[in-house]
Amino acid sequence: GSTTTTNDDDDDNDAIRQFNELREITKPLVTGAAEIPAMAMRPGSTALIPLLRYLPALFSIISNGVEASTGSFSPYINGPIYKVTNKWLRDWLDALAFSLSGLPADRTSAGAMAYVLFDMHRDGAALDYPKGGLGEVVKALVYGVEQPTKQLNKTLGSKVNLRHHVESIDTTDDGKRVTGLTVRRQVGGKKIIVKATDGVICNAPMWSLRKLIKNEMALDILSGGKEDYSLGSATVANQSWITDSAIDPNTGRGSAIRPMSRLQTSNGEISSTSTANNLLEKCDTAEMTGSFLHLHVALDAKNLDLDSLEPHYTVMARGLEGDDTVINGVPDGPCGELNMIAVSNPCVLDRTLAPEGYVIVHAYGAGNEPYDIWQKQSTKNVTTTNLEDDEQGIDNSAFSGKRYQSSTYDALKNARGEPLWRAIESVIPDARERTVLALLGSPLTHERYLRRPYGTYGAAFEDCLKDGSTPIPNLMLAGDGVFPGIGIPAVALSGASAANGMVNFIEQWKCLDKLKSQKLIV
Repeated sequence: GSTTTTNDDDDDNDAIRQFNELREITKPLVTGAAEIPAMAMRPGSTALIPLLRYLPALFSIISNGVEASTGSFSPYINGPIYKVTNKWLRDWLDALAFSLSGLPADRTSAGAMAYVLFDMHRDGAALDYPKGGLGEVVKALVYGVEQPTKQLNKTLGSKVNLRHHVESIDTTDDGKRVTGLTVRRQVGGKKIIVKATDGVICNAPMWSLRKLIKNEMALDILSGGKEDYSLGSATVANQSWITDSAIDPNTGRGSAIRPMSRLQTSNGEISSTSTANNLLEKCDTAEMTGSFLHLHVALDAKNLDLDSLEPHYTVMARGLEGDDTVINGVPDGPCGELNMIAVSNPCVLDRTLAPEGYVIVHAYGAGNEPYDIWQKQSTKNVTTTNLEDDEQGIDNSAFSGKRYQSSTYDALKNARGEPLWRAIESVIPDARERTVLALLGSPLTHERYLRRPYGTYGAAFEDCLKDGSTPIPNLMLAGDGVFPGIGIPAVALSGASAANGMVNFIEQWKCLDKLKSQKLIV
């Protein structure tokens, strides 16, 4: 008999071939980076010096060119390094990218994409979840700050202070150095001056930097001498998502990721290149990715076979390719509004995360919930209170400045939460009947409780600062607005780099020697 090959078989083989070729081409980005520890990073003009310890790995990383190694994944998917032509594979790469950055693959870090291609698709690969819940990650980060260290026979210690609102980053009168912080306690509102020994590392969202600096001389330095005080802080960052105001978000989809260059404004015009030496303008105008919709539920687990379930699911509400809807000229796909929904079911791994007889499930749309629809809809028939007067003492007034208490807001949450419920029900069909508690968080929740301007996931990768150095030598920046961008590992790396920037490279080199002698790094 004869064997007939269908077009689908050809497409499948083509996708596999291109995928394997892409993995091979991007492999140096992963293998090289794995040999360079985060503690070798530092910002500024001396950044290369500690990396001289790892020259073979460094050469491996930059084998396709420095820009291709530290830039976006675009050259690896759109050419010239490699061009992915298979439609299914492009959708799959966009889905992987979107879960990392809230943007398509060609606008996501090449290093992050290479890691996912290499590590997540190896034999035996799995998504890890910390025993004890994600709070254990926070505890580990806190321990990293608070663990005692010895220096010159003295034991030094640091402390993470909660419920201390940062009013300002203080500077000398001439603005050339930072001197510490002014903070306000949540309880009682007492202001405290915290003096810095060496400097300040700021990991507040990059869009918040301007409002934290009160000294006009310092503002002028941070703007490269181009500060226009008549503008104040009125500049509004570009949003990744564009929303059709004619669509009712309670009943339909009306938002899509804006198909635009990072040099374009929201009006589609090419923006000024004046940001080249203007750190404040870079921070103010950096593109904000979308926000989140979260659904946390506690379920009665009676007769529920947990062992038959997975700890994590990715549910594509309308399929990987999306549906036929076109919004603002943008076709649906893996990055479409509330299409990709993650469902976390951690009790499969750790039964102690919920009381006996119950399980917790968390569903969320990662970076695919636009802020605009909440900002517009929530002002209808709304009763507001200033956040500064709220019993929680959380001051977010620089952003929305209000907390929402309205039937309109609740109705919008219920309507927008339906795709999350359906995602959970695709795993546990009777989830609603089992529910004993359900909590839904919106972009406004992110904005208020996490101090995220416009509830954003973080900065678009191409608008991230190349490192945390600033024109004020003892002020360093870290966080998801600094290379390598969004995500706990990336932010931890930018934090390590900023910390190293507070000491000279000789001290850092000695620290690397010590870590190597303890076999903590290679």
